[in-house]
Amino acid sequence: EVLPSMKARKYGRIVNIASISGKEGNAGMLAYSSSKAAVIGLTKVMGKDYVEQGVDITINCVAPAVVRTAMVAAMPEEQVSYMTAKIPMGRCGLPSEVAATVLFAASPACSFTTGFCFDATGGRAVY
Repeated sequence: EVLPSMKARKYGRIVNIASISGKEGNAGMLAYSSSKAAVIGLTKVMGKDYVEQGVDITINCVAPAVVRTAMVAAMPEEQVSYMTAKIPMGRCGLPSEVAATVLFAASPACSFTTGFCFDATGGRAVY
């Protein structure tokens, strides 16, 4: 278990991976959307449960929209177009863009944010 060692060191970062589906739900994807919503809820509760003065442990998550991966590349273009039409930037995210968000959330610079869900959605979700 990682949290006891983080508490002993008085420092740690946990970054969970959720999805825009966990915030908005996707028709026909009950199990996926529900499980990602649970990741967001888990992050919010743990972020509050492990806050202590003098201990720099943060627990956040990142919720990407559709990301240009091998799985997405194998999808029919109509399906990808349907998903990207919901994104104001009009495109899939890149793995490197999601990784940059995770890198920040895992960095010492992210010391005053915990229990938060960062969006990597090209403007699809702004809450």
